Amino acid sequence: MFTLLALIMLAMPLLAERLKVPDMVLLLLAGTLLGPHGAGLLERNTAVTLFGSVGMLYIMFLAGLEIDLHRFSKTRGRSLTFGLLTFAIPQFFGTFAVHYLLGFNWQAAILLASMFASHTLLAYPVASRLGIARSEPVAISVGATIITDTLALLVLAVIADIAKGYALNAGFFLHIAIGLAILVALILWGIPVLSRWFFNNVTETGGAQFLFVLVTVCGFAYLSHFAKMEPIIGAFLAGAAFNRLIPEHSALMNRVVFAGHTIFIPFFLISVGMMVDPAAVISDPRSWMVAITMIVLVIITKYTAAWIAGMFFGYEREARKVMFGLSVVQAAATLAAVLVGFELKIFDETVLNGAIAMIAVTCPLGAWMVDRHGRHMAAQSQPPERSSLGHQNILVPVANPSSAVKMLEMAFLLRETARLGAIHALTVVRDAGDTEERIAWGEKLLADCLSYAASADTPVSPAVRIGINTPDGIVRAVKELHVEITIAGWGGSRTPSDRLFGSVMERLIDACPSRLVFCRIQRPLNTTRRILLLLPPLSARRSDLTLLLGDAKRLSRQIGAELRTYLAEKQSAPLRKRIEAARPESPVVFVESANLVAARTRLLADIREDDLTILLGERQNSFLWTPTLDKMATLVAAKFPDNNLLLIYPAFASYHEDELSITLDPDADKLRIHPCELSAVDPLEKVLRQMVRQAFSDNRAAAAETLQLLRVAAKSYPVELSPGTVLLHAHCELISNPILIVGRGCDGCRFPALKNQPRLLLTLLNPTSSSPERHLKTLADLGKRFRNPQTAAAIREAHSAAEITALLS
Repeated sequence: MFTLLALIMLAMPLLAERLKVPDMVLLLLAGTLLGPHGAGLLERNTAVTLFGSVGMLYIMFLAGLEIDLHRFSKTRGRSLTFGLLTFAIPQFFGTFAVHYLLGFNWQAAILLASMFASHTLLAYPVASRLGIARSEPVAISVGATIITDTLALLVLAVIADIAKGYALNAGFFLHIAIGLAILVALILWGIPVLSRWFFNNVTETGGAQFLFVLVTVCGFAYLSHFAKMEPIIGAFLAGAAFNRLIPEHSALMNRVVFAGHTIFIPFFLISVGMMVDPAAVISDPRSWMVAITMIVLVIITKYTAAWIAGMFFGYEREARKVMFGLSVVQAAATLAAVLVGFELKIFDETVLNGAIAMIAVTCPLGAWMVDRHGRHMAAQSQPPERSSLGHQNILVPVANPSSAVKMLEMAFLLRETARLGAIHALTVVRDAGDTEERIAWGEKLLADCLSYAASADTPVSPAVRIGINTPDGIVRAVKELHVEITIAGWGGSRTPSDRLFGSVMERLIDACPSRLVFCRIQRPLNTTRRILLLLPPLSARRSDLTLLLGDAKRLSRQIGAELRTYLAEKQSAPLRKRIEAARPESPVVFVESANLVAARTRLLADIREDDLTILLGERQNSFLWTPTLDKMATLVAAKFPDNNLLLIYPAFASYHEDELSITLDPDADKLRIHPCELSAVDPLEKVLRQMVRQAFSDNRAAAAETLQLLRVAAKSYPVELSPGTVLLHAHCELISNPILIVGRGCDGCRFPALKNQPRLLLTLLNPTSSSPERHLKTLADLGKRFRNPQTAAAIREAHSAAEITALLS
């Protein structure tokens, strides 16, 4: 029997593809023809019923899992409106039609009409395959499902309890209301907490995460009974709860969808088809009358509701028909209502057969409507031409088995599916005596990557290259493959050769022409609650800003995390508009600050353990490079060692060069340098006071403000320009020119955030009124002086602060 069922599930979709009809139509037909009321080859036993019940739950679970929550939140008013319309019109007209045309009593008429009012998203997989699942009409129809099914099942609960003899009083409705509220709170709060704990402790090896999802969905669907709700409501809510926890392009999502569309949902369709008794419908005239009445009523009332809502919302004709196709299908809630009514003797066999006939008609009708008119709707949406967007080639250098899968997962999340291109996994083998062994090890590592890519249903091109060193091999591959993004792991501990020649990360920053994404993934990405993006001053001048914002928003949508953007400049309105307009569409929370120091302070205070922080790196030849920004990623990694972190560098020539010129006022922008000889035994507080007195001997107010600012900078974010040289910088309201104080001989100072003992302390003060360009240029110039080996050596050998001042001047 199982072999025959498996053969049906294999053959019917293949035949449907040849006949150009929805596969669910043939699955239903196969169940009818081969079931107990047809050829008798299949028996509707407990196994088929069990798997069919799980398939019914799976349909509702996938609908909640794949719903675009951002679009749904924006259109929840429309979902509520359509949900009420597509429930009220069939319920009202159906009740009177059944009572007067078929002669049912009011109790049976109300319950029978509730079967018209509900609907099942059986045609939703068709919309998903056509690529319109995230369109507004489909999102509204999916959102309306929970409204209609909840109301229809409330009607079922009330009528069933009346039939059982329960009193219809305030306590009865209070029990339902409280139970439903507890169920919703338990699912929408409990599943994220439980899932994040599980995903943090158990990897997807062996399918453990998939089994956890399956157990959780079925468990919470069962708990729906205690709220007097049917399990399909719990399954839909569980799907909505998992929506932000299972990335769309991930191995877990692939397994979840595969199990549903390949096994459980076909079982459900076949089991529904087995319930149809064509002979009984044909031989009994009343069954004809009941079946025809039910079919005609559900089609007319559902079409009317979809047409009214579509006209009210201003949708095109094709979109209205797709809404009708999604809302006309009767299966899950209808079966629940008719089976309960039949068991309680509210309905007879004519209604049972009529319901099965209605299901048999509306399932293919809804699928056909969505398939036919959804294609027109997809064509009218006019997606961008793939060729116009260019190829997106992503390179993932892999060297560590523990991080290779994490890098690939990040590549899957950042990949734009609308663009052509490929993901390349690369292992660079150094040309040494044991080259053959290293190649074999690299091929094994790439085989593991390909296995993971296959589980996520994402193609990956593997490559092994032999090179003198790893960075050169990566750079050569970037140039040959025309790579747009290189995704690499975060560098670990530094070896002696790294200190001499620079680490792989440093050499890639210097030589790799593509965009660089350095990943420090400590936790599973699908447990991320928030993405924190810090945009330093003048970020709008990066020509890759649109790509950067697209990456951040794509990550936000994929892993269901809130995107918080920290802006570090006063005039941020133009930048906010660019962020809001960037695609894909995703909500953004803005946190605004006056300057980079304030934004950095706010960011570090906000970071939580389940956040993903995105920082922007700058290459040293960039106008926007500063020593403060250069040390930011190291600071965040040190303060939050267990958090996820991305450091993104732009491609070469990624700035608007014509916008980088600064017009300086020779008087207002002249940097004033004050040398200050310090005592080697004085503590930090005494050193700061001496430096401030040296610069502001005649301005007590400016001295007091500066001292407070430098205390905060010293405690929080000192910048080590080079070993033994520390920079503190701040914006001061009471000065009109930038001021640099050079303090030499501060061996007694101790900075909590730094390991090395300083010998030279620099404090840079810029006027608050100074432009961000001026401040950044001063910082960058100062940092580059210390990056110059000759200047740095001369400063180290200087015998006085005045000599250092002369060198810097």
